Amino acid sequence: MSRPISWRFVLPSIHLLTCLTSYVGILIPSLQFLGILFTFVLLADLPVSLPAYVLGWKYSMIGATWIFLAGTSWWYLLGRAIEVLLLKLSRRNEPNATFFR
Repeated sequence: MSRPISWRFVLPSIHLLTCLTSYVGILIPSLQFLGILFTFVLLADLPVSLPAYVLGWKYSMIGATWIFLAGTSWWYLLGRAIEVLLLKLSRRNEPNATFFR
């Protein structure tokens, strides 16, 4: 049970927490200044956030939902790719088991 947290969950967790923090200003008016975080989330999600830029002018709720769902999924896939890459790099120097057969 003391397994370290996997990389594939770190990046989407940060993304989702940043999105939720930026929308706290809607519920608590004294924290409205946190809404600027959503701008940085849109910039960080740029390949995925293009539909949100298009939808945001007329359908802002759909655009925000797109960023929450597709952006978090995007960061999950990036975290998964980093995990696979690190696994391959760590096993690069190990001898191949099929060589000894």
